[in-house]
Amino acid sequence: MSNLRTKQLQKRFDDIIHGNVKLEKRSKDCHLFLQGLCEQGDPAKCANDIVANPLGLSAVQQAMRSDLRPNFLNGLASDVLEFLLRAEMGGNVLNKVIVNIVDPPIFWNDFHRAFENGTLNERAQRVFAKVLSYLLQMNSRDTTTYHQLASRPSILNKIINSDQQEVRLEGYLIKHIISSAGKTNTADLDFVPGGRHDNDFVDFREIAILPTVDELSSNKNPALRRASHLEDPKSKKTRVADYLDNTFRLLRDDMMHELKEDTDIALKKKQGRQRGLVIDGIKAVDIYAGAENRRTRWGLMLQCNSDLPALKGVEEKDRRKFFLDDHRGSRMLRHQSLACLIGDGEILGLGTIHRDEDLLAEKPPIIVFQIEGRVSLSKALLQLKKSKHLRLIQIDCAVFAFEPVLKALKKMRVLPLSEEILFWEDGKEIASPPVVTPNSIILDISQVSSLLAGLRQRVSLIQGPPGTGKSFIGALLAKALHMYTSQTILVVCYTNHALDQFLEDLIGIGIPRQDIVRFGSRAKPALEDLGVHILRRLGPRRSRTEWALINEARHDASHRFNKLQASFTTLQSSQRDPETLLAHTKFKDPNFYHAFRVPNPKDGMMFVGHKGKVVDKTFLIRQWMQGRDAGMFKNESHVHAAHQIWNMDKNRRQLKVEEWRSDILQRLVEDFCTAGELYNCCQDNLSRKFEKALVEQLRTKRIIGCTTTAASPDVLLVEEAGEILESHVVTALSKTTSQMILIGDHKQLRPKVKNYALTVEKGEGYDLNRSLFERLVLKGFPHVTLSAQHRMRPEISAFVRALTYPDLRDAPKTKNRDNIRGVQSNVIFVNHSHPEDEDKRVSDGADGGSTTSKQNTYEVKMVLRIQGYGSDDIAILTPYLGQLSHLRDALKNESDPILNDLDSSDLSRAGLLTDVDSKKKKTRIRLATIGALCRSNPSNSIGFMDSPERLNVLISRARNGLILIGNSATFERSKKGGKLWTDFLNLMRKGGYVFEGFPIKCEKHPSKRRIMEQPDDFDAYAPDGGCTEPLCNVHPCALKCHPLRTAPNQPNTHATMLCGALLRDRCSAGTHTITWQCHAGRPSDCEQCKVEMKRLEKLAQRDLEAKEERDTAEREHDLRMLKLEARLRSQREALAELQRAKDQENELEKLAEDWKHGLSLTWSSLPTGFNQR
Repeated sequence: MSNLRTKQLQKRFDDIIHGNVKLEKRSKDCHLFLQGLCEQGDPAKCANDIVANPLGLSAVQQAMRSDLRPNFLNGLASDVLEFLLRAEMGGNVLNKVIVNIVDPPIFWNDFHRAFENGTLNERAQRVFAKVLSYLLQMNSRDTTTYHQLASRPSILNKIINSDQQEVRLEGYLIKHIISSAGKTNTADLDFVPGGRHDNDFVDFREIAILPTVDELSSNKNPALRRASHLEDPKSKKTRVADYLDNTFRLLRDDMMHELKEDTDIALKKKQGRQRGLVIDGIKAVDIYAGAENRRTRWGLMLQCNSDLPALKGVEEKDRRKFFLDDHRGSRMLRHQSLACLIGDGEILGLGTIHRDEDLLAEKPPIIVFQIEGRVSLSKALLQLKKSKHLRLIQIDCAVFAFEPVLKALKKMRVLPLSEEILFWEDGKEIASPPVVTPNSIILDISQVSSLLAGLRQRVSLIQGPPGTGKSFIGALLAKALHMYTSQTILVVCYTNHALDQFLEDLIGIGIPRQDIVRFGSRAKPALEDLGVHILRRLGPRRSRTEWALINEARHDASHRFNKLQASFTTLQSSQRDPETLLAHTKFKDPNFYHAFRVPNPKDGMMFVGHKGKVVDKTFLIRQWMQGRDAGMFKNESHVHAAHQIWNMDKNRRQLKVEEWRSDILQRLVEDFCTAGELYNCCQDNLSRKFEKALVEQLRTKRIIGCTTTAASPDVLLVEEAGEILESHVVTALSKTTSQMILIGDHKQLRPKVKNYALTVEKGEGYDLNRSLFERLVLKGFPHVTLSAQHRMRPEISAFVRALTYPDLRDAPKTKNRDNIRGVQSNVIFVNHSHPEDEDKRVSDGADGGSTTSKQNTYEVKMVLRIQGYGSDDIAILTPYLGQLSHLRDALKNESDPILNDLDSSDLSRAGLLTDVDSKKKKTRIRLATIGALCRSNPSNSIGFMDSPERLNVLISRARNGLILIGNSATFERSKKGGKLWTDFLNLMRKGGYVFEGFPIKCEKHPSKRRIMEQPDDFDAYAPDGGCTEPLCNVHPCALKCHPLRTAPNQPNTHATMLCGALLRDRCSAGTHTITWQCHAGRPSDCEQCKVEMKRLEKLAQRDLEAKEERDTAEREHDLRMLKLEARLRSQREALAELQRAKDQENELEKLAEDWKHGLSLTWSSLPTGFNQR
């Protein structure tokens, strides 16, 4: 529109409201007036002018009623309302203008009817929803009429189910206002929960942990209370409920900050590195619930349209192994990792991956996707049916780290120990737990006080400055409670490493291993037997009754799964043809059903239509859907009776058909969601029955160790309580908890959160990263501070004593330690002016919400050279992840940098850390993200290094030596942290510890000293770690001096840095030339002579062995001959004996024969008849 035209319209508007020109009733004149209204520059000023001038309100009212046709409603009327609603003003001015338009409701009635009938376009629908929302929020007027209108299903459901997100968001607010009428004040919606989107409720327990699509897209700030609300005396009655509510909302908002950021990057709404896997082209093929004998909660099976690029070149037989063993496959689509389902470029829903390697190994792969929450699932399924192109994007947000705590907060109705946690006031006596104090304790005064406080108070706080033995006191308390009570003790630590260390301390002071169980992964090998998985595997056998109950639960789950499968099949194959639509209208819109009823023909005849086609029962609904009349049935009485239905234009008919189709799909989806909920309920019940045996076993354990909520203890003992979020501590409490012991230090690092806006440092008052320990200490809650430190040498502890802990004492063992070798001082600040760099690969959110990190190449190079001087027991500290990554990359070729759990996770998520490193044996270097200060810039910005807690941690980790590298000017001139760093650096200067480079000295030549200002100076002036003097004086030596050893109790460096010059001479026998390296000295023996001697000895040995072999053979021959002769004699004697026996037998036979012959002769010579007598 031209400037002249605009000025003319503006003048016409001004003339009419000031009464200079009368507004005619003709619609054309009214349209020009309204166009002039929209051409006003400032909506707020325009509203004021309308109200301030006597004819303003009446003119606007007249103009808005002048034309009620759809074109006006969709066009100029919506322009006017949209313009006015942009006015950012309070009071009754805008209320008067808007109410003047809608009351009397001549315009308003036509406007809301047009919305109900579907004749408003998308923009007009948005305007209607915003106006209705505005009317409901007016405080100074009676809004009953608008509540009644908004409560109509034809209005509210249409708004909430709109395809436009802006309309839906207004609908959620309208629904909230209606449901909370008379209960809440809708004037200040920024701080009142409910109505922002479909996952914003007054009762935090109704909020789904994973966000809905509309919540992700909403730009409205969440409802959060500030920490000061809990100290307000007026909040006493509702303090526990408010505390649980706000703790949940703050923690979830921290999760949402990271999740929304990662989602925006994945959807290209925001620049950044996409860390998760993107799978372009998938389809839902079935539902998944695990193998038949090992069911899980159900999920959608999404089949990829093509193979994953990472599987290229992997043989089919090795595909499953790739996902299990290969470092690339094992990190891909991790179990319970978050993913986002995208349909036609829009988010359909968020869910988690259920990892099944067998399905991933299929060709093409199948991914199991689980969506939690009925609202999210329902909307995702509805859109899934409509979407033509699907994508799955993995979101690298550790939701699993938040979920257990958020779920636990939802279940909490009361807060154990609330009298101490929330209601303690100065002078109020602290109740005692049911504990018997042991009799004999030999400790220093502060240790005794801390131990007795831990045993005598229901809630006790023990502050342990660096090196004062906090863990030792914790172990003593645990042992006392173990020995003198029968209570269960839950030990919560910040990291797996800290947990392992504490459990080892407990075992070391005599607590039996069989009384301890450890939750969590990555335990030390020495503690593997304490794992809960071992307890589960070695559990007792179940009884027949238990198996019967399990089998019954299995049967129920199987039955529900079959119903779920049937429901999914119905949903997938659903048809929305005219016959289905007609059946739907019978119950949904009976008037339409009767209007579409085809009359029954008489006398058994049938109706025939165009080209002789038989008319079926869908004839009339098809005619209507195509925009036609009733055809041959248009004169039927029931058709005449439904003239309003048959007189609808084609556009309204199409809208009605889409409404029916949407209703049918909605019903099928709701049926499926219900079937899924019932199946999951059965499956959860089955899982509880399986876990019952484990629960019984856990009750036999006295000490339970974990890094998150894992049990219901009688006593809660928290290590490093200053670094653990308050929500993580309170969700570890249970109804049976009678005592809580917090051991930590609020003057060291605070808990780590993702959303900088919620931190203490931001100053908005939400204080999410203020631990329960710190909050109670700042409130004045009685606490005991350990006073004797056993870590730092006195030169180092002097800094922390001056800056943070004035009463800190040095234990005797910290004194009279050996100096660090090779340097001029045990404490060093290397001052430089080399600028920092920006690292865009990773972000340090705690650094003022920064989306990048920092690094300093000069400092990394200096650390690399200085590290060569130190021993293996060295910690390299830096506050920035970018610097940490740079340091690790620089060190890993020569060393094996060890990262703590949290830093490893951060670098891994940023894609800067892989599981594969060189297999070469290296020196182990321990790294953590807190020496190299990194910041160096002309603006003197030091980010989160202005924190006293960070400086405290930075200097208090050292034992024997402290080396810092940084730009002192940047830190001292910083606006926020300048005083802190000036005080510290003045102490450094007072001690003579500030150098313009790294101050080295030669241990062998003490007068040789130098300041190394550049990394290359080490090669020039101390190439081998000593000085430039030659290594030895035996000959002209090319090697330079190096130290004898790098640290106390370390081996002589000569073992690794040796002069290799070759020397020659004749041997003592004068027959050979011998050579040797300088560092080895002249050999006492000639190697060639030794070889010749060995050769002669070998020959003599060989002759001796040959003679022995001959003698042995001869002896063996004689022995064999003797054996043969003895055998021959024996055989001869046997033959002779045999012959002798034969001769005797022959002789006997001959005698017997002679006797018989003699007898017969005698008988024959007797007289006749003698034998008869």
